[in-house]
Amino acid sequence: MDEHLLRFDKEKEYVFIDCETLNLCLHYCHNLPWQIAMIKAKGDKKFDEKDFFIKWDTNLKISDDAARITRFDQKVIDRKGVAPEEIFPTMKDWLDKADYIVGHNILGFDIYLIKEYYKMMGESCDHLYEKIIDTHSVAKGYKLSLPYKQGDSFLEYQYMAAHKKKKGVKTSLSALGKEFDIEHDYGKLHNALVDLELNLKVWNKLKWNVEV
Repeated sequence: MDEHLLRFDKEKEYVFIDCETLNLCLHYCHNLPWQIAMIKAKGDKKFDEKDFFIKWDTNLKISDDAARITRFDQKVIDRKGVAPEEIFPTMKDWLDKADYIVGHNILGFDIYLIKEYYKMMGESCDHLYEKIIDTHSVAKGYKLSLPYKQGDSFLEYQYMAAHKKKKGVKTSLSALGKEFDIEHDYGKLHNALVDLELNLKVWNKLKWNVEV
């Protein structure tokens, strides 16, 4: 009777996405992503990945806190970075063709930057929203015993869960990984690709605790 749940579906294609940025602003006038990583997965398994470093024509500088937390290295950007126009076709292709787009706090952060990226390239990303699974929101719903009702808007449910507050409830990626006893190199988090590897592992545990 539960065969419709995502935990049992081995054919749907997921794209996990994460952005490392200059700061925490949600608009390109003050903030830009300098690293965008993506992982493709089917069922529980990763089968492809992309890790892009981006060179922007901008006077914006990374904040000291962001540089420290993410171990930002301008030499890496100079060596590996490419123009945003070169990356966008691949990102758009992966996101547009995915059955689901997964990110940790993607509804609270990354989607705003993705939207700006699409807009800059003359495109709209409005069609992506209904495919989003925000593991931060889903974990909040799970921990706060807020069940999702089949047939309701899953997007609305995630926004609702994300805005619920309760002291002591920990839903960061690292906290969830450790709670689920997931083996991972936690010391290297805040690298987009490393974060996504953990995000996939967390989703593979979390989906057995929620009726999605």
